[in-house]
Amino acid sequence: MIAEGHATVEDTMHHRGELVWKEGAAVRHPGAAEGAPRLLLQLVPEGKRVKNRVHLDVRVGEDEFAAVVEGLLSAGATLLHEGTQGLHRWVTMADPEGNEFCVSP
Repeated sequence: MIAEGHATVEDTMHHRGELVWKEGAAVRHPGAAEGAPRLLLQLVPEGKRVKNRVHLDVRVGEDEFAAVVEGLLSAGATLLHEGTQGLHRWVTMADPEGNEFCVSP
């Protein structure tokens, strides 16, 4: 990234031995091929002012559901409410900046 002129040393850091962006992360399923769809997360200078423009629903599986929710709470997320619709259930949470997302088994 740096050698090709796409980034400066100040823009990057090393994480698990890889050179990565300091203020962003791209997430792709571990088994996905290069070029497959990904989710890009990046910092922005403005705070949240209105309802999310994008809402994430994260499915983690029944066996991991409670542990994932607890881990998110420990990391600073807030539990907003628990929901059900038919056989489906989920929790709506917010990150420390108030961005909402759902976790379901």
